[in-house]
Amino acid sequence: MKKVILWSSLTAVFFVLLQAAVLSNIVILPAIPDLVLLTVLYVSLKNGSVAGCTSGFISGLIMDFLSAAPVGLNAMTKTITGYIAGKFYDSFNMGKTFVPVVVAAAATILKAVLVWVISFFFGPEIISYKLTAAPLWFEIAVNAICSPVVFRILGAFEPLFVLNSREIRK
Repeated sequence: MKKVILWSSLTAVFFVLLQAAVLSNIVILPAIPDLVLLTVLYVSLKNGSVAGCTSGFISGLIMDFLSAAPVGLNAMTKTITGYIAGKFYDSFNMGKTFVPVVVAAAATILKAVLVWVISFFFGPEIISYKLTAAPLWFEIAVNAICSPVVFRILGAFEPLFVLNSREIRK
């Protein structure tokens, strides 16, 4: 499992830098895709809850340290998302395009709800999504559109992101 966590963490660093340096400067994008969330989803769906939860926590901490978010916010949302997605381990045919789109949309909605709930406890320090506002729906659409591409790219390096059959999955 160390190999999967290492590679998903390195991918998270790359994707956070890509999001901050490149994607945030593209004016035509209505929202920035959460590529780290898509990586956590891929690892979770391919390996189960333990790997998804661990990958989500480490990737979230990386996002927290490299962004202006309060430390722990992304770690918590990615951990919970990784755990829940891992419960659907080996339930879907990930080779199809439709499944990553639906899973990414559902995970983005879950992330928005989690941030919204957390904002009740921490007040104005946490900028939450307005669940009926257009920016959230643009982010859902952008994540859904990017998910098949990210899943195919990560699938090309599957030995790095998928546990061996000997390792325990839960």
